[in-house]
Amino acid sequence: MRKEAKVQAENWLPAVPGSHSRLYGHSPLTSCNYCGSPVWNRIAALRNHQLRKYQLPALSQLHTFEAVSRRMSFTAAADELCLTQSAVSRQIKSLEEDLRRPLFRRRHRAIELTRDGQLLFEAVTRGLDEIAQCVNRLRTEGEAPQITVAASVAFSYYWLMPRLERFAERCPDVDLRVLATDQKVDPSKGDADVAVLYGDGNWQGVELRRLFGERVYPVCSPGYLHSHPELRRPSDLLDQTLLHLDGGGTIWGAVDWKVWLAQQGVTGQPVRRGIRLNSYPMVLQGAEAGRGVALGWSYITEAMLAGGQLVCPFESPLETRFSYYIGASSDTASNPAVTEFLQWMLEECAADPETFA
Repeated sequence: MRKEAKVQAENWLPAVPGSHSRLYGHSPLTSCNYCGSPVWNRIAALRNHQLRKYQLPALSQLHTFEAVSRRMSFTAAADELCLTQSAVSRQIKSLEEDLRRPLFRRRHRAIELTRDGQLLFEAVTRGLDEIAQCVNRLRTEGEAPQITVAASVAFSYYWLMPRLERFAERCPDVDLRVLATDQKVDPSKGDADVAVLYGDGNWQGVELRRLFGERVYPVCSPGYLHSHPELRRPSDLLDQTLLHLDGGGTIWGAVDWKVWLAQQGVTGQPVRRGIRLNSYPMVLQGAEAGRGVALGWSYITEAMLAGGQLVCPFESPLETRFSYYIGASSDTASNPAVTEFLQWMLEECAADPETFA
C-alpha cells in the first residue's frame, strides 16, 4: 500500500530542483499524521511557498544586489557588506538563476546593469528606502528630534557656531549635530539632513532655500595696511604677499586670486611669492596676524570688519552669479525639526540684509 502511494505521489508532484533529503537531512517520504499514508515532505514545502504573500528571492540576495548596483563594483559591495567577493558573486548568480535573466553585463574590469537589472534596482531601492524610513521613525519615536547639518569648515566655525545658542533657545528639544567638511555633501543621498550648498541652485532631489549671494573682496589686518600705504587699488596687489586657499574644492567655487584680479581688469603676475594654506580659517588667521592679504567672503568677514580685526583696503568687491543655499532632501524637508531649522536660518540671514543680500 505504501509503495503504491509513493508511486502515485511521484506521478503528480511537480519536480523540485535538488534533493529534499539532502537539503533537510531526512527521508523525503513521511506518514500523514491523520491516516498514516505516505506523503512527500516537499508537498509541505511547495504548499508553504504557494501560500506566501510575496514570492520574492531571499532578502539577503536583494540586499547584496542593491549594494552591487549602487557601487557598480562587486569588490566595493563586498567591503560594504563585510563579505568576500566570491560570496557576493554567488548571491548575484543565484539571484539571476532565480529570475532566469542576467542582471549585469560583465565588462573588462567593469559591470553595468541590464535593462532588467535597472528595473529591479529601482524597485529594490524604493522598497529599502521606505523600510529604512519606517525603522528610523520607530527607533526615534519618543526621543528628542535629531538633525545633522553639514556646512564648510569656515561656515560652521565663523557663521554657524556663533548663532547656535539662539537656535538652542528657540528649539531646546532638538539634538543638533554639525558636520563641518569642505567635501561635497548631497542631502538627497543621506549625507546629512540639512546642508549649506554653494552653486547655481540646481540640485536634483533637494528642496532649496536661497540664503545669500557671493561677494568677495581683499582683506588684511589694520597693521598690514598701515605698513603698506601704497595699497590703494586692485593693481597694487601684485606687489603684495597674497594668502592663497588650496584644496577648497567646489565649496568655494572658482574664485581665487587669479580669477579675482582678472575680473578687476588687472594683468600681470604677482611679484612676491604668496603663502598657500589648505584651510580658510588659517587663511584668515594669517591675514589677522599681518602675514599678507587674503580674499574675504562677505558672509564671514563682514563681522570681522565690523569688529576691527580686519580691514578692506579699497572698495572693489566681486559679485558672482552663484549663491549659498540651505537644502534638505525631499524626504526630510517635512520633518518638523528640519523645517524649524530651515526657517531659523532664513530669519538669521534676513536680520542682516546688507551682509546677506
